Amino acid sequence: MKNLFTALLSLVLISGTFCLPLAAQNSISYRSANEIIMLEEFNYPAGQIPTGWVLEGAQAPWSISASDLAGGEAPELFLGFSFAFGLSRLVSPPVEISGFHQLCLRYKQYIVNYEMDYGEVIGLDLTFDGGATWEPLWEKPLGLLNFPQDEFAYYFTAPEGSTEFQFAFRFEGNNYAINFWTIDDVVVEAAATNDLVAGNFSGTEMPLADEENFYMLEVVNGGTQVQDNYTVKLMSEGGVELASVPGEPIAFGERAYHFFFWAPGAAMTGSKVLYTEIVFADDEIPSNNRSKSMPVSILPATAELAQVGNGSQPITILPFNFFNQHSLTQSLYLADEIGVESASINGIFYTCQFDRDVEDVQLKIYLGETSVFSLADNWIDPAALRPVFDGSFSFPKGFHSVYIPFSSAYSYSGGNIVVHSAKSYSEMVIGTPFISSIDTGSSRSRASERDDQPFNPLEIPEFGYSSDYYPNITFVYSTGTTGTGHTTTPVSVAVYPNPAYEQVFLSSESEIRDVKIYNLMGQEVMHNMPGSRDVVIGVSNLDPGLYVLKMLTTKGMAVKKIQIRH
Repeated sequence: MKNLFTALLSLVLISGTFCLPLAAQNSISYRSANEIIMLEEFNYPAGQIPTGWVLEGAQAPWSISASDLAGGEAPELFLGFSFAFGLSRLVSPPVEISGFHQLCLRYKQYIVNYEMDYGEVIGLDLTFDGGATWEPLWEKPLGLLNFPQDEFAYYFTAPEGSTEFQFAFRFEGNNYAINFWTIDDVVVEAAATNDLVAGNFSGTEMPLADEENFYMLEVVNGGTQVQDNYTVKLMSEGGVELASVPGEPIAFGERAYHFFFWAPGAAMTGSKVLYTEIVFADDEIPSNNRSKSMPVSILPATAELAQVGNGSQPITILPFNFFNQHSLTQSLYLADEIGVESASINGIFYTCQFDRDVEDVQLKIYLGETSVFSLADNWIDPAALRPVFDGSFSFPKGFHSVYIPFSSAYSYSGGNIVVHSAKSYSEMVIGTPFISSIDTGSSRSRASERDDQPFNPLEIPEFGYSSDYYPNITFVYSTGTTGTGHTTTPVSVAVYPNPAYEQVFLSSESEIRDVKIYNLMGQEVMHNMPGSRDVVIGVSNLDPGLYVLKMLTTKGMAVKKIQIRH
């Protein structure tokens, strides 16, 4: 994987171009509502540290590159991989902020990761005392997934009396564990007076019709004034309002989380696009009031889900290899994992992250059942499999669960399932991993790829290799039964302590029948059906962070935020 990117980076550094389609390369446009204090476009000769910047700590190879991967114009700031180890900061020159107190720092960024995680952490640090002390403006474990090209904005308050500050991009750990980190168009500006920003939008990407589904929008106050006179709306394509909640009071630099529970009607089944928007009459920068779009696939109320695989490894060769133009793969899913004796399978979900929109990918998918438990020696004969999808499919940018609906249902009779997939696309694309699990020594998958011509999915290729990885998958099948609706009348439920450590106590005047806990990705992480007015729920197995409790009582629904610490 590292050698692969070494070849790609040679192209970047030599030609200053790259095969990734980027946003339109216009000059950076600055928002007129804010006063620009500092602008850094990294217009320096390639191969050197930018003028006035200083590298401290481990000598990670920061330099100027004649590339434009972060989304601005070439050149840009670039960190490649090396054998440096430890804490490394690339420190900016001092930024004069006399007369300014509340500030915004924003920049463009793209990170292409490596396939191994040694516990590295990246971040953006601030110092107001010449580097004697540093405070993180943000930090994040590097992990395994890429950080797709985007613009990032962070808000902070300078200490009283500060006349200057410096910021630094930080890499901490094994510098070999990254392919590259590119940055461009860094702007420090005075905060606007009134500016609410739509941040992370998350929720259920495979909602069931007639069932309540959870969505969340993070709102950031980028303006100096405290705000409470605003509304947050859940919307679908065409400007259709689905739900609305009043805005919570929020001060400069703070984040408020707004929650929606939406039950799509049966007539809405199929693919939709959702987004959220902030309605705020006094906003000076309305262009950042709308969140990114979320593609969803609304399933019939009769749909049931069988999820196989709970691993978290991003794999780029299965089920579709985009580093080559054409690929052919097979993966096995065992009967006891599926847990259904017989069913009509109508489609499959994969979880993946794409660094860019990839449209009109030609896919052919076959399903079949087998008594085989390993693909170590050969392929399963595709002639024994049934075609379930043959057509064009588009993968949206970002981290998503994508649904591939079958053109004809597959009648499942309880055996091991083999998913046989042929993919063709006109170009190579990087940054396309599918989240997968590993069954060590199993050879659960088999793959082959090439660039010269498409595979005939009904022919076994001459070349192939096995893998212990298999893509996490969700089979969507029908049961013939419908879900039950729940009342959404708000009721009061006491939730304590908050923050919680080992246990959460719930107390209500009416019987609590159902409790669901969601993380901020909208994923259900715990489900209890207590049937009591006073309930104790253990949360020690949940990761520290912010969660949402959805509680159904005999008198209605209650929703609470809770923070979990250990």
